Amino acid sequence: MTGTSTRAERQSATEAAVDQGLAGGGADAAHPPYEMRPLLTEQDREAVADLVEQRTKWLNDRWLTPPYPGDPADLFRDPGVDSVALFEDGLPVGCLQLNRQPVLPYWDAEIYEPSLLVSLAYTAPERKTDLVGRLMTLWAMDFADRLGMAWVRCEVPSGAPSRGGTMRMHLLDHLMNVCGWQFVRPTKEKGGRPLALLQLPAQAQHLQPLICCNVPLQPAVPNLCKE
Repeated sequence: MTGTSTRAERQSATEAAVDQGLAGGGADAAHPPYEMRPLLTEQDREAVADLVEQRTKWLNDRWLTPPYPGDPADLFRDPGVDSVALFEDGLPVGCLQLNRQPVLPYWDAEIYEPSLLVSLAYTAPERKTDLVGRLMTLWAMDFADRLGMAWVRCEVPSGAPSRGGTMRMHLLDHLMNVCGWQFVRPTKEKGGRPLALLQLPAQAQHLQPLICCNVPLQPAVPNLCKE
């Protein structure tokens, strides 16, 4: 119970910090509660793949169609994919994949603006989804800014699910109304599946009290937490 209570108190302090724009909130800059890091070891890749499988099972148990087709867990096992995860107490609580040089076939004039494309965002089903999603969004904005990008973007499936669930629309609503993503416009993949294009401006977020970032600006170059 002590560990659970401590985590709940820490989450409350983190939520307060996020709500206050990271000014105050009670987080300890010397010991940030979260770490964002690339999946460089087999152990981390398996732990994150397990998180994705748990979330997929959580959705299936509730008759909600997962927003992404295929087996996304396997993509997080691939060491050649630029995958990152948010860790708390040494365990992944959220993950996503990065495309630092996206082609952006569904965007128009925006393709000429440098951007970071994020995809396949998942959160651990036993953790507070709103908080983890907001933290990963803030981190993505901050990281895109550090890369010298103008935007961080994502392409979200938005079509009607095949089994009567509403997970895809729920995901879109969650990203826009909870995590703050800006809707650009709807579009369709070549196969006809509806997509929603979302973006946020790249912007420094001063996340040092909350997140230790160990994701390198260049994948082959080690990076330390920002001071």
